[in-house]
Amino acid sequence: MCACIEDYDKVLSFWAPLEANPKLYGEIILQRLFETKPDSQKLFPKFAALSKEQLQNNPDLQAHGGIVICKLTEFLHSKLQHQQLMKDLAESHAKQHKIPRVNFQIIGEVIVIVAAEKIDGFGPDAQTALKNVLKEFQTVMGACYNELGVDL
Repeated sequence: MCACIEDYDKVLSFWAPLEANPKLYGEIILQRLFETKPDSQKLFPKFAALSKEQLQNNPDLQAHGGIVICKLTEFLHSKLQHQQLMKDLAESHAKQHKIPRVNFQIIGEVIVIVAAEKIDGFGPDAQTALKNVLKEFQTVMGACYNELGVDL
C-alpha cells in the first residue's frame, strides 16, 4: 500500500515531539541504526571510526540526526507535494554521499521502531501510517535515483 494524505495526517498527529527536538531524536535514530546495522556507520565518514561511547552526546551526530528529522518532517508536511525536496535529497545522497537506496529502507525501519518506543500513543495504526509514508519516501527516492542514472 502506498501512502495517502490520511497516513501523513496520522503521523503528523504524533510527530510534535520529534519536530520540537530533532537533534535528540535524530541522535537516537542514528545511534540505533549504527547499533543494529554496524556497516551503515561506514557510510558516514565523520562517524565511521568512532566508538559507541564517542558517538554519545556527539554534537556532529546530533546535528546530522537533526537534519534527518527536519528533512523527514518537511517531507511529512509536504503531503505528497515533495518533488523538489526529493530531487535535492536524491542528488546529494546519490552523487555526493553515495548512499545505496536500500539504506533508506533500513533507516526507515529504525525510525518506526524508535517512534514506537519514544512517542506516547504511537500504536499500530500510527506505525502502519509511518511505514506507508516511509515506503513512499523510498519509492520516490528510488525513482529520483533512476532519473539521475544512479544504480546504488
